[in-house]
Amino acid sequence: MNAEPDNPSHYQGLYIHIPFCDGKCDYCAFYSIRYEPAIADRFLAALEAELTAAGVPRPVTLFMGGGTPTALSLEQLNRLCALIHRLVERSRLVEWTVEANPGSLTREKLEVLTGAGVNRISLGAQAFDDRVLRRLGRRHSVEDALKAVALVREQGIRNLGLDLMACIPGVSASEWDATVKTALALKPEHLSVYALTPEEGTVVQKQIAAARLIVLSDDEQLERLDRAEALLEEEGYERYEISNYARPGFECRHNVSCWRSEDYAGFGPAASSRLGLRRWTNRPAVEDYIQALARGERPPREEETVTPEQQAVERLVFGLRMKEGVTVGDSASAEVTLGRLENEGLVERGADRWRLTRRGRHLADHVAVELMP
Repeated sequence: MNAEPDNPSHYQGLYIHIPFCDGKCDYCAFYSIRYEPAIADRFLAALEAELTAAGVPRPVTLFMGGGTPTALSLEQLNRLCALIHRLVERSRLVEWTVEANPGSLTREKLEVLTGAGVNRISLGAQAFDDRVLRRLGRRHSVEDALKAVALVREQGIRNLGLDLMACIPGVSASEWDATVKTALALKPEHLSVYALTPEEGTVVQKQIAAARLIVLSDDEQLERLDRAEALLEEEGYERYEISNYARPGFECRHNVSCWRSEDYAGFGPAASSRLGLRRWTNRPAVEDYIQALARGERPPREEETVTPEQQAVERLVFGLRMKEGVTVGDSASAEVTLGRLENEGLVERGADRWRLTRRGRHLADHVAVELMP
């Protein structure tokens, strides 16, 4: 297999997709398969081959997600961290994040991660109500989540993120308040608040189509998200991106780099990369990935080269997700579109930067479509 021809030191971020989980949650449309030890062993061998062929990445941030990295066995997690130590130059690394599920995170696994240098944990709590967790098809309980947070703190991690899911059918405003307040009581440094989206093919989408679940109205959804924002800001969290809040200095540096359109490399099935005008995404198929790398080939992937104009639109769309906003440069067409969106109350200009308004944050997908050429 030929090595990637690009200088790996150019990448600001490194993403490693671990495609295993304990079973699909009812809302999940991300690529993952049920964990099987033998397949995970073969995957790790393939990942080692892909990283080896890429040269020696020298990232500023490293993010391991999926799937769920902590679905791996203790021995496999050790193996994963060891190969990163051998194949990744870590002299510039300032943030190493691992996604974890409360049900698969143990003290022993945390010891492996912190011993390797992981300094940020992103925990998929989603809700602090067992009835709601069951409705989402989650395999952990509230007690599991509370224990996982305690373990993270015991291991000395001082950068903890919690994921919460808003706008769940059948969850009242007071129940949502209770989940947010429970999360705040745990004093995480970072909180992600995502509205439930009924993705095609998921259990939730099928239940909604069959009228077994009734989605919240647009007004109810906005009310839930606004309520979360109010509660979080009262406690000193800043909404630095549409779905993300952090205490000052604890923004997720990896994701911020992506939203600022800096270059990143992805490894593993379904992982995406960008370098300059080039884009590629590995095919979401573990077996194809393993077999290609075993033959000494690159994993099958989709590739494209965008134009400078397309890249400028990408930068605008992703940059507008950030509270800091984005500059337009010399794109006359973008200025015209943004001017129209300003008249609609969706964006605003301050000095030399454009930002979404409060209303615009709720309609960010619409803004993105309008900016597309």
